[in-house]
Order: sequence, then C-alpha cells, then structure tokens
Amino acid sequence: MSRPLVLVLEILFLAVFWTWCLSAALFLRNTVLPRMPIAQAPELLHLGSETVEFQATDGTRLEGWKIPGEPSRPWILLCHGLGANRADLLDIAAGLHEAGFNLFLFDFRGHGGSHGRVTSFGWREQRDLEGALSFLGQQPDIPAAPYGVYGISMGGAVALMVAARDERIGAVAADSPYPNLEESIGRHMSLMYPLLPRLPFRWFVLATYRLRFGVWPRQVSPEESAARLAPRPLLLIHGATDPRMPLEGSHRIADRAGEPKELWVIDHAGHLEGFSLDPDAYHMRLASFFQANLP
Repeated sequence: MSRPLVLVLEILFLAVFWTWCLSAALFLRNTVLPRMPIAQAPELLHLGSETVEFQATDGTRLEGWKIPGEPSRPWILLCHGLGANRADLLDIAAGLHEAGFNLFLFDFRGHGGSHGRVTSFGWREQRDLEGALSFLGQQPDIPAAPYGVYGISMGGAVALMVAARDERIGAVAADSPYPNLEESIGRHMSLMYPLLPRLPFRWFVLATYRLRFGVWPRQVSPEESAARLAPRPLLLIHGATDPRMPLEGSHRIADRAGEPKELWVIDHAGHLEGFSLDPDAYHMRLASFFQANLP
C-alpha cells in the first residue's frame, strides 16, 4: 500500500473517530439531566398524600405519592415528562382528584426523588411504570382493577408502550408523545445544535444510543405500540403548533391505534401548553375520558 493512500486512510479514520467522539459526548451529556427540586407538595393544593418508595422492575429505587380519592373510584397513574418531576403534574392531579379519582404520581429514574442518574428518554423508564403498577397491585387498600394512565411528552410515550403489553392498564391519555425515539432524537439534536450537519452526526448519535442502552432508538416506538392497545381506549392530546413534538406524530399514533380512540388538537398551543391555555376545559376532558372508560 502506497504511503499517500495510507495517509489518506489515517486522516479518514481520525475524522470518523473524532466525529463519533464529538457526537457521543454531545449526546451522552444530555442523558444526565439537572435534577429539578420537588418545588410543590400535594398539601398546598389540599391533597392528602403519602410519600412511598418502590422498585422499578429492574430494581431501581423510585419515589412517589399516593393521593387517595373516593375508595370506590379507579386509580390513575401520572407520568411526568423529561427533565421534570411528579410535582409538575399536581395541578392536573388536583382536577382529577376533584372528580373523585385516586392518584399515584411518581418520579422516573434520574428525576425528582428517585434513584439513578441517567435517562434513556423512554426505554428504561418503561421499567419504572411497570414497577409502579406492581406496587399498586401489592397494596391491600387498592382494588385489583384496571388502572388509568396519564402521561405527558416522554411520560405519554412510556404510557403507550407499557399499556400495549400490560392489561392492568385499562385506559391511556397521552399529551404530546413522540411517535418513535429515533425521530425525536434527531429533531432535538437539530434544535439544540442547529449548526451541526444532520449527517453523519445523527448516525453516530443513534449508534451511541444503541451501545449505551442496548436497543436502537427506532425500536422505542409508541407508534408501533398503539396498534396493540385496542380495545382499551386512548385519548391523545396535542398542541396544534408544537415545535418539539409536531402534531403529525400524534396523527400517526392515532392512525395506528384501534377503536376507541380520540385525538384532541388544541389550537394555538405549543408543547404541553394545552392545560395552561384552558385548565377547566383540560380537567373536564381528561376526567370525562377516565370516567367513561374505567370501571
């Protein structure tokens, strides 16, 4: 092999190597998020609660709140979004509690009061929701009946994927979920690092995810999971002008889901802005959905 060819190959190898290193560093730093404090307690909204600890199905220690309502009414689990914690859902929880529901709010790993440092954006977090379901099923004061699950953004995606294979979940409401993680990672990389070329950085980020978490991001797919949810009901909520999770993703999820299903598009709402635009309408729509579809 000639010396010029060897030199070209060395330069090519170094270029690929350092591009991958940069891509991996940019991606992995975003899997360790600042842990936001739990800034609000249920008691501030006149919600009686019990702080509990339980385990995800892979053993990670998690923390949550049991907020009992009317004993005869169903239990609803609430799943927060990326970078947030269970306190972010207390305003929505208050509306569901007023309608009589029993509630369980918990922190995903690496968030709030739960253990763990790394987020996988929806893959390992499925173990957290599974653990929450198992924990509720072991409580003597909680009837063994189908549960409702409400999730926002990443939490909505997790809710859809777990519900597809777990019939303990009787109804799902998801606000602004992503259709699959590969698309979501690509979009967020473009939003955070607009000057980086889409290729080859996206390839290297996806490969880094596979090496870090053992699965390709395209396999983390609420869109595919929605096809296995029926006949359990689904309510999708999405802002019409969401730049982070475009409305088109919820349309695709709805297209894959069987009946019964609803897609509620909120005009002039960006990402997760539907509740703040009209809290009363949001509470009413969400409570009505669960009242109609949970025993």
